[in-house]
Amino acid sequence: MTHQLRAEYGPRGRAGGVKTWHITRTEGAPEAMCGRAIDPDAQARPEEDWGKTERPACQQCGSLYLHEAPFLPGNHS
Repeated sequence: MTHQLRAEYGPRGRAGGVKTWHITRTEGAPEAMCGRAIDPDAQARPEEDWGKTERPACQQCGSLYLHEAPFLPGNHS
């Protein structure tokens, strides 16, 4: 399974910057793991960027993600 980080923007849209990062279960999915609809043109980042973004990730998405993918490649002993 390939997860992906997708941006949620504030009231000013993309021009106002990322408000929150959500996680989708597949690349380009129209819905985040928390159920929020994702703009088809929203910025995307690889799942390896989870926890490394300048804006926080959705807590609900993050919790669900950790249950599905507890280790990123190279992070387990």
